[in-house]
Amino acid sequence: MTIRLGEVLAEAGALWRSEKLLVRPIAGLFLFLPTLALLMLLPQPEAVDAASDPEGAAVYQAMLAYARDNAPALIGANLLQLFGSAAILMLFLGRPRPAVGEALKRTVALMPVLVLAMLSVWVLTFFGALLIVPAMYLIGRSFLVSSAIVAEGPMGPVQAIARSFALTKGAGWLLFSVAALLFLGGQALGGIAGGMDRAAQAAGGDGSLMLPAFFNAIAAFATTAATVATLLVKVAAYRRASSGI
Repeated sequence: MTIRLGEVLAEAGALWRSEKLLVRPIAGLFLFLPTLALLMLLPQPEAVDAASDPEGAAVYQAMLAYARDNAPALIGANLLQLFGSAAILMLFLGRPRPAVGEALKRTVALMPVLVLAMLSVWVLTFFGALLIVPAMYLIGRSFLVSSAIVAEGPMGPVQAIARSFALTKGAGWLLFSVAALLFLGGQALGGIAGGMDRAAQAAGGDGSLMLPAFFNAIAAFATTAATVATLLVKVAAYRRASSGI
């Protein structure tokens, strides 16, 4: 079946309205809290003057240094977020459809496969990023990799990517656009909250953790909301695409 944007968004919205009580605890525990912990506990990345680094080499080196210095926390948070995302997909795509506890158990069993598949997608996207446009297209075509694994059972990374390519045929740019808009929306709201925090601190904050915690919670909530919305779009898109393949 063809993936139509209006139908996918309508179904994603309906899923949230009917199942939000199941989604919220998983999203809160495995998406919101790790994001908030990173914002609260890790230092801010070192600022780099873009004007003095037109080629971006210093920015790249600063990003590498930040990732290296904070690798354990970043890896741990990403694994928790991958688990939470897969558990939410499992709630809707698991066969037979599981209760929350069973969804978490099944997701634990799938984690090695999911980690390998996501690493493969990142590598594929990284090489595509050398040409920019192919990277964006690849993000759209690999949009349903985790959905396919959750719904259809363990499969190798190449098979999962191939399955996603089959499901997203003719819809790569559409799905990339949806994913990008949701991601950028979450990042924009998070960035606004972070800017308000920095402004408040520069204006002479009282030194307590309450104000940073408040603004960081807003940023983590925005990121979590964007992630949950993307996951529900994945569920709706997978259901529609798989019904015709």
